[in-house]
Amino acid sequence: MYVEFDLPIVAEPRATFSNYWSRYFFVGSPSQSQQVNALASTYMRLVEAAIVEYGMGSVALRQFWAESASMHLSAMHRSISHFETCISDMHRSISAYRRLRNHVARDELSVYLAAHKPTFVSDKVAFQVRNMRDAIHHLEEKVIKGEVADGQPIALKPEGPEVPHPTEPNQTIKTFDRLAIGPYELTFSNIAAWLYEMAVVADSIAQYDPRQPNVAP
Repeated sequence: MYVEFDLPIVAEPRATFSNYWSRYFFVGSPSQSQQVNALASTYMRLVEAAIVEYGMGSVALRQFWAESASMHLSAMHRSISHFETCISDMHRSISAYRRLRNHVARDELSVYLAAHKPTFVSDKVAFQVRNMRDAIHHLEEKVIKGEVADGQPIALKPEGPEVPHPTEPNQTIKTFDRLAIGPYELTFSNIAAWLYEMAVVADSIAQYDPRQPNVAP
Protein backbone atom coordinates (compact mmCIF):
# COMPACT_ATOMS: atom_id res chain seq x y z
CA MET A 1 0.00 0.00 0.00
CA TYR A 2 1.23 3.45 -0.94
CA VAL A 3 0.36 6.31 1.41
CA GLU A 4 -0.43 9.89 0.48
CA PHE A 5 -1.65 12.85 2.52
CA ASP A 6 -4.19 15.58 1.96
CA LEU A 7 -3.02 17.33 5.08
CA PRO A 8 -2.68 21.12 4.66
CA ILE A 9 -0.09 22.99 6.68
CA VAL A 10 -1.39 25.66 9.05
CA ALA A 11 1.30 28.22 9.80
CA GLU A 12 1.59 29.14 13.44
CA PRO A 13 1.15 32.96 13.64
CA ARG A 14 3.46 33.45 16.59
CA ALA A 15 3.65 37.21 16.12
CA THR A 16 -0.14 37.49 16.50
CA PHE A 17 -0.22 35.88 19.91
CA SER A 18 2.98 37.56 21.07
CA ASN A 19 1.56 40.95 20.08
CA TYR A 20 -1.70 40.28 21.88
CA TRP A 21 -0.12 39.30 25.17
CA SER A 22 2.41 42.14 24.97
CA ARG A 23 -0.35 44.67 24.42
CA TYR A 24 -2.47 43.06 27.14
CA PHE A 25 0.20 43.30 29.82
CA PHE A 26 2.06 46.46 28.79
CA VAL A 27 -0.47 48.64 26.96
CA GLY A 28 -3.82 47.53 28.28
CA SER A 29 -6.61 45.01 27.82
CA PRO A 30 -8.91 45.44 24.80
CA SER A 31 -12.02 46.17 26.87
CA GLN A 32 -13.19 47.81 30.06
CA SER A 33 -15.25 44.69 30.77
CA GLN A 34 -13.54 41.91 32.68
CA GLN A 35 -15.91 39.35 31.15
CA VAL A 36 -15.07 40.47 27.61
CA ASN A 37 -11.35 40.43 28.35
CA ALA A 38 -11.64 36.94 29.81
CA LEU A 39 -13.44 35.67 26.70
CA ALA A 40 -10.95 37.33 24.36
CA SER A 41 -7.95 35.93 26.21
CA THR A 42 -9.52 32.47 26.39
CA TYR A 43 -10.16 32.55 22.65
CA MET A 44 -6.57 33.63 21.91
CA ARG A 45 -5.08 30.96 24.19
CA LEU A 46 -7.18 28.14 22.76
CA VAL A 47 -6.68 29.08 19.10
CA GLU A 48 -2.91 29.13 19.55
CA ALA A 49 -3.07 25.75 21.29
CA ALA A 50 -5.31 24.25 18.57
CA ILE A 51 -2.95 25.33 15.79
CA VAL A 52 0.08 23.97 17.63
CA GLU A 53 -1.66 20.64 18.33
CA TYR A 54 -2.74 20.33 14.68
CA GLY A 55 0.85 20.87 13.57
CA MET A 56 2.25 18.31 15.99
CA GLY A 57 -0.43 15.80 15.02
CA SER A 58 0.41 16.26 11.35
CA VAL A 59 4.15 15.78 11.94
CA ALA A 60 3.61 12.64 14.00
CA LEU A 61 1.22 11.14 11.43
CA ARG A 62 3.72 11.60 8.62
CA GLN A 63 6.49 10.28 10.86
CA PHE A 64 4.57 7.09 11.55
CA TRP A 65 4.15 6.25 7.89
CA ALA A 66 7.71 7.27 7.04
CA GLU A 67 8.96 4.79 9.65
CA SER A 68 6.17 2.21 9.40
CA ALA A 69 8.63 -0.54 8.51
CA SER A 70 9.81 -0.39 12.11
CA MET A 71 6.23 -0.11 13.46
CA HIS A 72 6.88 3.17 15.21
CA LEU A 73 3.47 3.03 16.90
CA SER A 74 4.25 5.73 19.43
CA ALA A 75 4.22 8.29 16.59
CA MET A 76 0.69 7.25 15.64
CA HIS A 77 -0.46 7.41 19.24
CA ARG A 78 1.05 10.88 19.62
CA SER A 79 -0.66 11.96 16.41
CA ILE A 80 -4.06 10.82 17.66
CA SER A 81 -3.60 12.54 21.02
CA HIS A 82 -2.55 15.81 19.36
CA PHE A 83 -5.53 15.75 17.00
CA GLU A 84 -7.94 14.93 19.83
CA THR A 85 -6.65 17.90 21.81
CA CYS A 86 -6.84 20.08 18.70
CA ILE A 87 -10.53 19.26 18.22
CA SER A 88 -11.28 19.91 21.88
CA ASP A 89 -9.47 23.28 21.77
CA MET A 90 -11.30 24.23 18.57
CA HIS A 91 -14.66 23.46 20.19
CA ARG A 92 -13.81 25.55 23.23
CA SER A 93 -12.46 28.45 21.16
CA ILE A 94 -15.60 28.51 18.99
CA SER A 95 -17.75 28.63 22.13
CA ALA A 96 -15.67 31.47 23.57
CA TYR A 97 -15.75 33.44 20.34
CA ARG A 98 -19.51 33.07 19.84
CA ARG A 99 -20.07 34.30 23.39
CA LEU A 100 -17.58 37.14 22.86
CA ARG A 101 -19.12 38.53 19.66
CA ASN A 102 -22.65 38.26 21.10
CA HIS A 103 -21.87 39.52 24.59
CA VAL A 104 -24.92 41.03 26.27
CA ALA A 105 -23.03 44.17 27.27
CA ARG A 106 -22.52 45.05 23.58
CA ASP A 107 -18.98 46.10 24.36
CA GLU A 108 -17.10 47.89 21.56
CA LEU A 109 -14.95 44.82 20.92
CA SER A 110 -18.05 42.63 20.67
CA VAL A 111 -19.71 45.03 18.23
CA TYR A 112 -16.50 45.18 16.20
CA LEU A 113 -16.33 41.38 15.94
CA ALA A 114 -20.06 40.96 15.28
CA ALA A 115 -19.70 42.95 12.05
CA HIS A 116 -18.20 39.87 10.41
CA LYS A 117 -19.22 36.22 10.71
CA PRO A 118 -16.43 33.79 9.82
CA THR A 119 -17.32 30.30 8.68
CA PHE A 120 -16.19 28.61 11.88
CA VAL A 121 -18.76 30.47 13.97
CA SER A 122 -21.72 29.14 11.97
CA ASP A 123 -24.00 26.52 13.51
CA LYS A 124 -23.04 24.02 10.80
CA VAL A 125 -19.34 24.13 11.65
CA ALA A 126 -19.80 24.53 15.40
CA PHE A 127 -22.03 21.44 15.52
CA GLN A 128 -19.58 19.36 13.48
CA VAL A 129 -16.69 20.20 15.78
CA ARG A 130 -18.80 19.77 18.90
CA ASN A 131 -20.11 16.39 17.78
CA MET A 132 -16.61 15.06 17.21
CA ARG A 133 -15.37 16.52 20.48
CA ASP A 134 -18.29 14.91 22.35
CA ALA A 135 -17.68 11.56 20.62
CA ILE A 136 -14.02 11.65 21.72
CA HIS A 137 -14.95 12.32 25.34
CA HIS A 138 -17.86 9.88 25.49
CA LEU A 139 -15.77 7.11 24.00
CA GLU A 140 -13.11 7.70 26.62
CA GLU A 141 -15.78 7.40 29.30
CA LYS A 142 -16.93 4.08 27.82
CA VAL A 143 -13.35 2.78 27.77
CA ILE A 144 -12.89 3.66 31.44
CA LYS A 145 -16.22 2.07 32.39
CA GLY A 146 -15.52 -1.09 30.38
CA GLU A 147 -18.43 -0.48 28.02
CA VAL A 148 -16.55 -0.82 24.72
CA ALA A 149 -17.98 -3.53 22.44
CA ASP A 150 -15.83 -5.96 20.46
CA GLY A 151 -14.50 -4.33 17.33
CA GLN A 152 -15.47 -0.83 18.44
CA PRO A 153 -12.77 1.82 17.89
CA ILE A 154 -11.33 3.19 21.11
CA ALA A 155 -9.97 6.51 19.82
CA LEU A 156 -10.05 9.04 17.05
CA LYS A 157 -8.21 7.88 13.94
CA PRO A 158 -6.82 9.36 10.72
CA GLU A 159 -8.71 7.97 7.73
CA GLY A 160 -9.21 8.35 4.00
CA PRO A 161 -10.04 6.59 0.74
CA GLU A 162 -8.01 3.66 -0.57
CA VAL A 163 -8.05 3.01 -4.31
CA PRO A 164 -6.28 0.55 -6.65
CA HIS A 165 -2.89 1.68 -7.89
CA PRO A 166 -3.20 2.73 -11.55
CA THR A 167 -0.09 0.85 -12.74
CA GLU A 168 0.84 -1.74 -10.11
CA PRO A 169 -1.40 -4.84 -9.82
CA ASN A 170 -2.48 -5.87 -6.30
CA GLN A 171 -1.30 -2.53 -4.95
CA THR A 172 -3.33 0.38 -3.55
CA ILE A 173 -2.99 4.05 -2.71
CA LYS A 174 -4.47 5.29 0.56
CA THR A 175 -4.88 9.02 1.06
CA PHE A 176 -5.21 10.24 4.63
CA ASP A 177 -7.51 13.25 4.34
CA ARG A 178 -9.70 13.20 7.46
CA LEU A 179 -10.22 12.34 11.10
CA ALA A 180 -12.95 9.87 12.03
CA ILE A 181 -14.57 8.54 15.15
CA GLY A 182 -17.76 6.50 14.98
CA PRO A 183 -20.15 8.20 12.53
CA TYR A 184 -18.33 11.53 12.67
CA GLU A 185 -15.69 12.77 10.24
CA LEU A 186 -13.81 16.04 9.73
CA THR A 187 -11.55 16.54 6.72
CA PHE A 188 -8.08 17.96 7.28
CA SER A 189 -8.79 20.57 4.60
CA ASN A 190 -11.79 21.87 6.56
CA ILE A 191 -9.95 21.80 9.87
CA ALA A 192 -7.06 23.73 8.32
CA ALA A 193 -9.43 26.28 6.76
CA TRP A 194 -11.22 26.86 10.07
CA LEU A 195 -7.94 27.19 11.97
CA TYR A 196 -6.75 29.73 9.41
CA GLU A 197 -9.95 31.74 9.90
CA MET A 198 -9.50 31.53 13.65
CA ALA A 199 -5.97 32.88 13.29
CA VAL A 200 -7.22 35.78 11.14
CA VAL A 201 -9.76 36.70 13.82
CA ALA A 202 -7.07 36.33 16.50
CA ASP A 203 -4.88 38.78 14.59
CA SER A 204 -7.75 41.29 14.46
CA ILE A 205 -8.24 40.97 18.20
CA ALA A 206 -4.49 41.38 18.76
CA GLN A 207 -4.48 44.59 16.74
CA TYR A 208 -7.74 45.97 18.12
CA ASP A 209 -7.35 49.38 19.71
CA PRO A 210 -10.48 50.90 21.32
CA ARG A 211 -8.92 54.35 20.85
CA GLN A 212 -8.67 54.00 17.07
CA PRO A 213 -11.06 53.19 14.18
CA ASN A 214 -11.03 49.44 13.55
CA VAL A 215 -11.98 47.42 10.49
CA ALA A 216 -13.76 44.11 11.10
CA PRO A 217 -11.72 40.97 10.36
